Amino acid sequence: MREERRLLTVLFADVVGSTELGSQTDPEVLRQQMTRYYERMKEVAETHGGMVEKFIGDAVMVVFGVPRLHDDDAERAVRCGLAMQEAMAELNRELETELEVRVGINSGEAVVRSEDDGQFIVGDAVNVAARLQQNAEAGEVVAGRLTEQLTRAAVEYQRRPAILAKGKTAPLRTFRAIRATTAAPRQFRGVPGLRAPLIGRDRE
Repeated sequence: MREERRLLTVLFADVVGSTELGSQTDPEVLRQQMTRYYERMKEVAETHGGMVEKFIGDAVMVVFGVPRLHDDDAERAVRCGLAMQEAMAELNRELETELEVRVGINSGEAVVRSEDDGQFIVGDAVNVAARLQQNAEAGEVVAGRLTEQLTRAAVEYQRRPAILAKGKTAPLRTFRAIRATTAAPRQFRGVPGLRAPLIGRDRE
């Protein structure tokens, strides 16, 4: 067993309205619908470089920075949250449902414990991400303070009311992700916003 301290970004996504759907839908049909939901969310997460750590009921926990670290993990997570909202709209059209997803994203230090059967993530960053998700509105992607700081050059945000979370002495500052400002991620190294484009490689 190995333990490593890392700066991670954690995303929680949860279905809103699944209880009502369950009371009106045949159990086998519901299972098929939720299986499609899990598959689609996992596909979106992995496309953006995230690792699905676990499914908890109707919620999915995705970690960015495990097993590989990227300098833009926070941006990957926010883009993933926005893409999950788009994927849910497509899935509703396919399944003829009206489900919505709420997403919470938080960055911070956590301990990654590697075991034979997988990896286990422990840290306040995980707990805060879960609280952000629980306090988000349906259809929202809510980011914590550090996530917003790391991605403000690439994502447009709207300030939203702070959250009073259990166990926290101070309210949590939160931000609603509106959209990514570029179609694809940009690499920022050193001075934020400084770019060094390749010359003479248009054909490639």
